[in-house]
Amino acid sequence: MTPTDVQPFIFKCAPTPDLAALCLVGDRVILRSVEERDAAVMFAEFNAAVTRYMYPKPAEHLDETLEFIARSRAAMESQTELVLAITLSDDGFLGCCGVHLTQGPRSPELGIWIKQSAQGQGYGREAICTVARWLVQTLAFDYVIYPVDRANIASRKIPEALGGVVFREQVITALTGHVLDEVVYKISTATLSTRLAAAS
Repeated sequence: MTPTDVQPFIFKCAPTPDLAALCLVGDRVILRSVEERDAAVMFAEFNAAVTRYMYPKPAEHLDETLEFIARSRAAMESQTELVLAITLSDDGFLGCCGVHLTQGPRSPELGIWIKQSAQGQGYGREAICTVARWLVQTLAFDYVIYPVDRANIASRKIPEALGGVVFREQVITALTGHVLDEVVYKISTATLSTRLAAAS
């Protein structure tokens, strides 16, 4: 599916939010629309260790990161994607979280990465829960999907905690050339709402 083929998010509210200027606040983290000012730290932190279990590869030049941010902001303006920088309250950068519509607006896909020095502290789970609450409150969808490498146990705990069940398995080759043995979790809107309410 090419970017021009992607259907936009289906909003339950009017007027629709400006995705390019979104800000979601969690207990410890803040998720805001990614901006050009994030490029340098994203370029530095999105490294080989972080992408070990991911499809993308690290940018070789800062310009590639700037191009990614420009594409992301264009997609947010057309309401076909959401890419958020994850920060602390002092704007300290932690990583990125995305909501993608490669499978259509009824089944948005969640993705996340946390910089290596901030891993293991629960920031990833908090960020996903924060964006998931926004999804449930704001969008009309049937279920979310969450693909993750089978060996990435820490990341698998996130969809499992939200009631996700494996509904597909796939082997894909990442842009780095590494082979990923992915399990794809599916979480219905009802299950997601129930789990998020219980966690509040």
